[in-house]
Amino acid sequence: MPSIYRPKHSVIVPETDVAQGAHVNTDTYAPQGATSNDPSDWIGRRKAQPADILLPVTQHWLDSLPVESRPQALVKQFPRLANLFAVNWNSPGDCCAFIYSLLHDQRGGRRGFPREVMEDIINLRLYYTRLHPIVDWEAGARK
Repeated sequence: MPSIYRPKHSVIVPETDVAQGAHVNTDTYAPQGATSNDPSDWIGRRKAQPADILLPVTQHWLDSLPVESRPQALVKQFPRLANLFAVNWNSPGDCCAFIYSLLHDQRGGRRGFPREVMEDIINLRLYYTRLHPIVDWEAGARK
């Protein structure tokens, strides 16, 4: 699934990969008791927070959908996921894999979505299936 933060086909060449030789200074920003040898202190921390607002491309995507297929609850409660729908929408394999990942718990122990959000996701899947009737949902999920 492509990232909404960088181009789909971006390539990192070894000469420009700054992370390869990077060193994290844990003395200044580390939580209490954290050391560079204790990765459990850093579990769950992201480099940056994902965009939790609708991006312009997402609003454009929403406007292109039929009114009855627009995901109202998803947009209000999970704008980050709406952004990912918009980015993946024109790529059947990626969109299929994304929708499949939302509907099937592959990591275990997830709470699931509120009913109205789940209805939005299912409605988007049904609409997408009408647009792309030959999409193999299982193959897209294995992608």
